[in-house]
Amino acid sequence: MPKTQSITDISDGCEVDSLFLLESIDIRKKKQDGKYLFATLADRTGRISCKIWGLQAQSADEIEALGKILQPGEVYHIRGFAKIFNGECEININDGIANLTAPVAIQASEKGEFVYSPVDIKETAIGIQNLAGTIRNGQLKRVVSLALMDAGGFYEKPAAKKRHHNYRGGLAEHTLETATIAVAMAEAQKSYGIDRDILIAGALLHDIGKALCFEEKGIGYIALPEYDLIGHIPLGITFLTRFKDYLDDATYLHLLHIIQSHHGEYGDVMPRTSEAWAVHLADLSSATLREVADDIAPLGPGEGKWKGEKSGKAVYRI
Repeated sequence: MPKTQSITDISDGCEVDSLFLLESIDIRKKKQDGKYLFATLADRTGRISCKIWGLQAQSADEIEALGKILQPGEVYHIRGFAKIFNGECEININDGIANLTAPVAIQASEKGEFVYSPVDIKETAIGIQNLAGTIRNGQLKRVVSLALMDAGGFYEKPAAKKRHHNYRGGLAEHTLETATIAVAMAEAQKSYGIDRDILIAGALLHDIGKALCFEEKGIGYIALPEYDLIGHIPLGITFLTRFKDYLDDATYLHLLHIIQSHHGEYGDVMPRTSEAWAVHLADLSSATLREVADDIAPLGPGEGKWKGEKSGKAVYRI
């Protein structure tokens, strides 16, 4: 079956009958008795939510059983209808559930049609490497270079399951944004006396643990149990212990402090140095602006929400 519709073609009331990538699937309870499946679908043009209700005669156990066999990272034949719910267009599937018993095989040359990524991964990698190259401390520069190489798939992996930069290449994009914002802070006021080398190193490695939280599955990425059970900060700290002997004790401690404290008041350790504060604020800026932009994207001029799905903040499109 050829792909005949893109996500950008889908609007309120239209019929949907085409191929899409299944990015995620959750089993949820209905307000009354029963269960339904909540999925995120994607192609190269974007993402859309999908609710799989099934047939009226199907039991909650049957719906749950389907949810357990659906495979994120695979392409499926999606047949249903689109409607607006809470201001956003979504797909609803009833009898189209019969098409979900198995994924659809596609050619390797077709994979690009199903991968959503609004970032140029090669350009992002070049930007990160160029910024790392400005670190004057040779040992610190070496640690950054080795760490990014050893964290497999760093430039391709997402930064999150559901929130900011949650797409292929998102981790590297967020990392470059954070480092660029942090450097801009340091350059805006020279009297702060910020150590540019440790600032850049900390910014480029602050989310290195996220590269250990995802693995490629099919033509997508899924989060490993470590994502929720351990968290990316402890994973990043542990990962960097292999480079301890490359740095003097003070520099190594400062680098770990920046990584450990970059969540600020939401983390276990608050920033205590100017560099750690700069990375925390830069990280927060990058994450918040991405979430707000994503929440605004589906809105029309003059439309707003009191609480965006990703940012949790009031948003409005002028």
